[in-house]
Amino acid sequence: MSKKRYYYDPKSCRYVEDKSGGLYSGRQVLWVAALALLSAVPLSWIIDTVHETPQEVALKTEKTALEEGIMKFGDRLDLYARELEKLEESDRRLHRTLLGVEPISEDIRRLGVGGSDPYEEFDRLGSPTGTLLKETAQRLDRIESRINLQGASLRDLLTLANEQMDRNDQMPAILPASGLVVSGFGMRNDPLLGVRRMHYGIDISVRQGSPVVASAGGRILKRGYNASYGHHVIISHPASETETLYAHLSVIDDTVRRGRAIERGERIGLSGNTGRSVGPHVHFEVRDAGGRAINPVSFMSLSMTPVQYAKLKEDSERATRSLDY
Repeated sequence: MSKKRYYYDPKSCRYVEDKSGGLYSGRQVLWVAALALLSAVPLSWIIDTVHETPQEVALKTEKTALEEGIMKFGDRLDLYARELEKLEESDRRLHRTLLGVEPISEDIRRLGVGGSDPYEEFDRLGSPTGTLLKETAQRLDRIESRINLQGASLRDLLTLANEQMDRNDQMPAILPASGLVVSGFGMRNDPLLGVRRMHYGIDISVRQGSPVVASAGGRILKRGYNASYGHHVIISHPASETETLYAHLSVIDDTVRRGRAIERGERIGLSGNTGRSVGPHVHFEVRDAGGRAINPVSFMSLSMTPVQYAKLKEDSERATRSLDY
């Protein structure tokens, strides 16, 4: 049984039955619902855009901090790249020039990362942050590749420099005795026979018993005596592919033994007049790996000023009489 509805009629001052079937009140409900719906749409938009959740605020803050950190890291990469360019320029113009090595070609220096795209993971992000991450990763890989190449180059140059230092240490560079060069390298008059013959070294006139030192670092190859050289010492200098001979000694030091390492300037004995000699002096020879004699004077420029070397060269060329026979 349906419930009857009544309303108060002010004209008759009494309650009367509502014959409209609740139509008026249904419309009212519809209007209220419509107004509520229209109000809910902008209100929801305002809540979504203005009133963010704490988690969303934290994520946005973290994203901003991340982007700023990546940009600062990029600035540091720029600094490292500039310093690396200076090192590459030094490698190209200084170190390799000094060591006589061909510079690294630009094609090798610009060699990029090959194969599949190693940065595609950043493309999936599809945002400015992803683009920034991709560009930074690319720059980092390029710099890392250049650093690896430069590191390998410096290691090679260090090896070459050490080899060059060994060659320099074992290059005959000082006269073995302090005296006047009285006979140079080349054709000289034999003091007894009076004929011209090849003189394979230089003769340094010194007093009997003067110290005789190694002209370069190396290893003792021989100590001995024969009728021509008298007491003599031969030193091998493998790094410079040379050998040096010191002849007509009066004494060979006991420390001079075959196979022993010796340094430039270290004493090997005392000057004398043994063997085929017409007076106290040191006969000094330099030979290459093939046993061919080389003018010792040509090596002395390494340890002399231009003026000193010019005088030594003049003395060696002016002297025409050998003290060896």
